[in-house]
Amino acid sequence: MLRACRRILRRDGRLAFLTIEPAPHLSERRRRQAHHWGPPAVAVPTSYASMLHTVGFSEIAVLDVTDEYRQTQQRWIDATDRREEEIRGLIGDEEYDDRQRTRADTVQAIDDGLLCRTLYSAAR
Repeated sequence: MLRACRRILRRDGRLAFLTIEPAPHLSERRRRQAHHWGPPAVAVPTSYASMLHTVGFSEIAVLDVTDEYRQTQQRWIDATDRREEEIRGLIGDEEYDDRQRTRADTVQAIDDGLLCRTLYSAAR
């Protein structure tokens, strides 16, 4: 996909994206835990910076936005809890519980040092 993004960008164009990935320098056991608690993109075999470089991007910038992401997840949890009755009525109990559990698991994985949220940008 990154190769296709580079191909369709005009010369001197820039690509930017956010992703959730394993925190750097995890042991193999902790990396497996990160894969379990994170979204499917967490299981990439190498770093996004390395993948960007491999397909020909340059001026690769990496910005850790984990703290902001954690705060956003907690705000979602809190706001959803405040409107629990109304939201349960709209999406049902099972969906409500799944969404809240997923957000809580994400916050816990960040607090445990397993996951981070990263903003990447790179030039064609």
